[in-house]
Amino acid sequence: MESGELLEARQTLYRLLAHLYLHPPELSTLATLQTIPGLGDAAPETIDGLEQLQVEYEYIFGRNAYPYESLYVDHDLMLNTAAANRFAQLCQDCGFAEESPVGAPDHLGRQLGLMAYLLAIEISALREQNPALLTWARAHQHRCLSDHLAHWAPVFLGVVERVANHPLYRTVAQVTLELILNDLERSASLPLWIPLDERRVAPDPTPSPVQDEDAGALSAHTGDDSARDLNQIVRSLIIPNIAGMFISRYDISMLGRRLRIKAPIRERKQMMRDLFDVAARFDLVPTLLDHLDELFATEFWRLAVLTERYPAWTAHARHWLFRLEQSREMVRDLRAQYLTYQMQESQ
Repeated sequence: MESGELLEARQTLYRLLAHLYLHPPELSTLATLQTIPGLGDAAPETIDGLEQLQVEYEYIFGRNAYPYESLYVDHDLMLNTAAANRFAQLCQDCGFAEESPVGAPDHLGRQLGLMAYLLAIEISALREQNPALLTWARAHQHRCLSDHLAHWAPVFLGVVERVANHPLYRTVAQVTLELILNDLERSASLPLWIPLDERRVAPDPTPSPVQDEDAGALSAHTGDDSARDLNQIVRSLIIPNIAGMFISRYDISMLGRRLRIKAPIRERKQMMRDLFDVAARFDLVPTLLDHLDELFATEFWRLAVLTERYPAWTAHARHWLFRLEQSREMVRDLRAQYLTYQMQESQ
């Protein structure tokens, strides 16, 4: 059985990480970070360093890596959708009502905060020798991990690692990833005290029925040439649950930079559309598609490596890997079609 000291360390780490995602850094936070091995080395020690970190917080979480589950698992690209409601229900079931300055209940900081709350209950149950409460706390930790954090946080944290300029936030993302997936691994071998109705399975990786714009995006994604207009292609690239990853403003800017095209910072959909328009004007569409394929391939292998390290995450990863394979097929098909069209036009 896990020692009380280790449980308290995990609970403290979850609480600290929740605070780091929910709030811009403060001097008191930096003082705490500097006492933690691994995180302390990346934390600045001066007021100037703190101010730079506060700017970095807004750059990452306000402009590039949005820390809400619904933006990753739902097609709406809006807050307070079905995923947010599911997590809000879990919080209600657990009696977790902590107020947080966020736009929707499925913010990563709140999900990590729920884990800290449930670990505190587990610690109390062990001290009080209350097996029923212990069972309840562990079962709901499993729900939070399997139904929520494990399904989207590894994809989100990859965005943070790509986008972050400051080593602290890259380190925070890595620590968060390891904590979530280690705990998922620990909870995968469900002991008998978790009721069977608390066992959760990862979502089916096969596509679910969608309507309207998303149907067009999926048609573009899966190779229906008749449906492949540019708007649908762009939409298939910016919806994480279709593309297989979250392509941030930073990612789009880097794609433009590799083509020596300046991409003004706008909404992601418009930035991607502008990038295709300019690439077409300068006959750079095949190169742009090659760079997109490389981006998808890099993310595919990052996630594949995680499944090797954390086998319990494989069921969750399967969905993202499936979508990334489809995205790669789409951009390769588009490249071949574009080159064929060019050849026909030149004859």
